[in-house]
Amino acid sequence: MKLDEVWTLFERISHYYPAFTADDDKAAAWHRVLKDIPFDIACENLEEHVRDSNFPPTIADIRRGYEEKSTVPGVDETREWLAELDRMRERAVPMPEHLREELRRIVRRA
Repeated sequence: MKLDEVWTLFERISHYYPAFTADDDKAAAWHRVLKDIPFDIACENLEEHVRDSNFPPTIADIRRGYEEKSTVPGVDETREWLAELDRMRERAVPMPEHLREELRRIVRRA
């Protein structure tokens, strides 16, 4: 979530909870801990919170249920991927010469 989206979230919160106040320091603090949350997820969590609570949401309420998926594979996943690459190398066949020549002609024209 970007800082301007935090401000938009604050505006939405203040619509539901008029006593909710925000300032630059609060926005910066919330942004530091919500920057990994997609804005649409934050809004969905706000809507859910509003249905059940008479009090403004906390950061934890906005983050509730969100886990950023890791893009770094684990050891087992890496081993499986490397084993699959080895299997693909074993099954690979060289490109037929007539296709190689056709590709060379295409490249020369471009």
